Amino acid sequence: MRKPLFKNLIQVGIVVRNLQKTMENYAYNYGVRPWYVLKFGPYNVIEMQSNGKSKDYSMNIGVCPIGNVRFELIEPLDKSIYSEYYQKYGEGIIHHLKLEVDNLEEALTYLQSYGIDVLQVGHQLGKNKSGKNIFYYLSTENYLGFITEIVNVTSDFIKPDPDYWFAEHGHNNKLLPEPIFKKPIQVGIVTKNLKKMIKNYSEIFGIKPWHIKNYNSKNLSDMRVYGKKKNYSMKIAFSKVGNVMFKLIEPTSDSIYTEFHKKYGEGIIHDLKMEVKNYKKSLELFKSIEIKTIQSGNYLGKIGYSYLDTSRDINFITEIADSSANCFI
Repeated sequence: MRKPLFKNLIQVGIVVRNLQKTMENYAYNYGVRPWYVLKFGPYNVIEMQSNGKSKDYSMNIGVCPIGNVRFELIEPLDKSIYSEYYQKYGEGIIHHLKLEVDNLEEALTYLQSYGIDVLQVGHQLGKNKSGKNIFYYLSTENYLGFITEIVNVTSDFIKPDPDYWFAEHGHNNKLLPEPIFKKPIQVGIVTKNLKKMIKNYSEIFGIKPWHIKNYNSKNLSDMRVYGKKKNYSMKIAFSKVGNVMFKLIEPTSDSIYTEFHKKYGEGIIHDLKMEVKNYKKSLELFKSIEIKTIQSGNYLGKIGYSYLDTSRDINFITEIADSSANCFI
């Protein structure tokens, strides 16, 4: 039996057109701040490769934690896997997940044995060139439903000082709201073949066991899609990886899941479920900033949940529920 390859979710990576504007959305609408901002390029990243060839690339990066997971906004400045992804899909979706592994070289060799390609490589130099943050992006979309980043941070790596901090103490005299999110608790991935996806996760990556449930009018009520009453159904499988739950969704009727799959196909993360302090107050806050609820319902008459179209300003669909527990919904 293969032991789990991944230990924890470290970082969520998102490609954006305008880093400054996106950081402002996170900070002033959702209270996510401060942002560590740094330009990456051949002057502070060496051994650069993209699509199997030696190639310099550059990007502006903004990083901020939400709970125990960092969110990384990437503004590409030239051709790379980031710009290619943006050209293909545009904004509003997640680019990759950085997942913790015990040993980068062993994990890399193992994954390549399954035909998983290295998409991009770089060795970020530490402050005063102290140590390295070695990162690899891998083509795991067909196996996991997203691009994976794995890293090895050498013991002598000293994190460089940022070019600047954004929204550390406010900006342009704007008031900063309290953070709405506590932490990510689920990653939602839509698939047409749940059985195949579970097999990939289990046999290749050692992610198991899986809790599988059918959701329909027998256990869901007050179902709505874009504010209108509409019954929908789906089969969902859950499995925990360290600090986050993976949620594989096979829709069995029309819903936002089928709409998303029709638009993007396989290999794209659908949503992040975020823990909030108060479900009802959070819905009011989203409404106040004109964020629409695109799908909602109630599980077992006890747990309300809502999917929110936050893709326009923070680049992913958000799910929240009136239970902070990592429950099976």
